[in-house]
Amino acid sequence: MKIALYTAHFPPQFTGGTEQVALAQARSLVKLGHEVHVVSGSDESHAGEDVVRQHAGGLEVAFLPRKPDEGMDLTQSWPRLLDLAEQEARAADLIIVHHQSTLGSGLVRRLQAGAPVMLWLHDSHATCPRSFRRHPNCGSSCPSREDVARSGHKACVDCLGSLIPEAQAGRTALCLAARQRSFQAEVDAAARVLIPSRTHLVRLSEFLDFGPGQVRLLEPGLCLEFPELRRKPRLWKGRGPLRILHAGRRSVDKGSLDLAQAVGLLPPGRVQLVCAGGSEAGLDSALEEAAGENPIEWHGPYDSEQLAEIAASCHLAALPSRLPESYSLCVDEALALGLPVWASGAEAARERFGALGLHILPAGDPSAWAATLASLVDDPAQVQAHMLDLPRNIPTSMRSSETLERWGRELIDLSIEHALPTPLHDRRSA
Repeated sequence: MKIALYTAHFPPQFTGGTEQVALAQARSLVKLGHEVHVVSGSDESHAGEDVVRQHAGGLEVAFLPRKPDEGMDLTQSWPRLLDLAEQEARAADLIIVHHQSTLGSGLVRRLQAGAPVMLWLHDSHATCPRSFRRHPNCGSSCPSREDVARSGHKACVDCLGSLIPEAQAGRTALCLAARQRSFQAEVDAAARVLIPSRTHLVRLSEFLDFGPGQVRLLEPGLCLEFPELRRKPRLWKGRGPLRILHAGRRSVDKGSLDLAQAVGLLPPGRVQLVCAGGSEAGLDSALEEAAGENPIEWHGPYDSEQLAEIAASCHLAALPSRLPESYSLCVDEALALGLPVWASGAEAARERFGALGLHILPAGDPSAWAATLASLVDDPAQVQAHMLDLPRNIPTSMRSSETLERWGRELIDLSIEHALPTPLHDRRSA
């Protein structure tokens, strides 16, 4: 198959969870014998080229930068980008859209005329400009669909104030209503909608309507390939500090500061926080201050071998995200490397693993995390038991891509069947 894969960002320009899934999936589909063309939006300045072609991770990537007058707004209406995106898909048998926040809200409708489109909903962008539907004030909750219908989006205006250009401020409610209709139309136009967990499907179903049989649950799977030293962590017997791995991008939303504050509440020398990955600007100094007399070991962005090496010196992983995670890639990575995981916002991960190796704690509550970590420090045998009670099988990107391949062929066969002219005798009998 010739597959066109669309995403809002792509390495090397930016790598987050969605980009990691898109990259791993593209590579897996190539290994399965398919021709994959990646088309990505971009936050880099338009420098005179409408399409910037690069090679990343062994893949051909077409980046589509926006012009200065194509700023981010609620409507995300960029006809020029949609024209370019459509041109990039002309030879495709199958189209996969991972995200469209930098390409335009009409992307699926524009592309579906050329080939079947499978739309991934990795986050809540299709229901809210805040991709995780999280108010800056953690104590506030999003209004329900019924509340929005009654208030005409008034409940959303204050929350979204910082995201709205001044020119739109007076018509925010109208823009939000138009945005909601537009993204529902995007969902309606997709041949299949792929969602990474049932937990996330339930959240999305509060705000989006799906057609019968349109949705498929598909785990993205483990996106990193680890060397054979995985699943051989160092058992902790209470000698030396309990080493806690906090991997992935560090941010307030990901609970990094909450974890550092929890570590700071523990006796000096009993725990050590091991941070790996990039960080929100200016956050790391705040983490060091919060951790107090318990030192932090720093590691920058990593590849799979580097992460495996770091994890081999740790005893557990901590992922105290404040966000309602739709899948939790870092949970899979830690478990694959032999580390039990303490996490918040990990209900989607519990679907896959139950209680095996995964322990859920409240988000935004450093004292609760400190109490749990203190109990582990006081009972090394408990830590060893958790390290030996891990799931045997971790979903992989290749397994996910094999399923995607099968569903894609079914859609292509169906589209060909519908495109065939009706035989004359059948038309007469009708």
